[in-house]
Amino acid sequence: MLMGIDSDGLTAENMKSSIAVKSPLTGTISQIFSKIGSYVDVSAPLAEIVNNDALHLDLYIFEKDLPHIKVGQTIHFTLTNNPVQDYIARVYSIGTAFENESKTIQVHCYVNGNKTGLIDGMNITAMVSLDNISVPAVPNGAILDTEGKSFIYLETKKQTHEAQDTAHPIAMKFEKTEIVKGVSSLGYTGITLLNDLPQNTKIVTKGAFFINAK
Repeated sequence: MLMGIDSDGLTAENMKSSIAVKSPLTGTISQIFSKIGSYVDVSAPLAEIVNNDALHLDLYIFEKDLPHIKVGQTIHFTLTNNPVQDYIARVYSIGTAFENESKTIQVHCYVNGNKTGLIDGMNITAMVSLDNISVPAVPNGAILDTEGKSFIYLETKKQTHEAQDTAHPIAMKFEKTEIVKGVSSLGYTGITLLNDLPQNTKIVTKGAFFINAK
């Protein structure tokens, strides 16, 4: 029997103009490569099938955080476009090489339990539970999110004038620096600085959005 056709029992009466091609796995068709009337080579794929039961999660961890990540560790994550639904994954493999110029290491996780709403390629926000770990944090209002990145503002220079010179008020200057956001709780968000800051640098703690608008 070839492709579901019983050649021995084939007659003029039971011939059909089309046949059903059975998939070797359960899933959803994401792409169809063949067209009606075209010839298909034996090595050419007909369609691409995605099995969401086998979805896994890829995280990118900074070098300094790597010692806190272990195989078997539980990861809680939410979808960027649906932060209400919580999902659970478990670490099964930790990379051994840096990813390009990002200086991050890839961590692979199995997604456990509910996978409803998950699609290959989605962006997620992951939370890793660590024991007694302190991280730098700023008030939520200090963070500016724009063009897919996060920033904070630093005070770089203050210009003062004589008190009697009312025509020139005090002027503040700020510099924007990129960060990576961590977990948010009680009005604060943990941050990872991508660049070292000078000692005693002053960070704007609120109104980052309005500074950016100016």
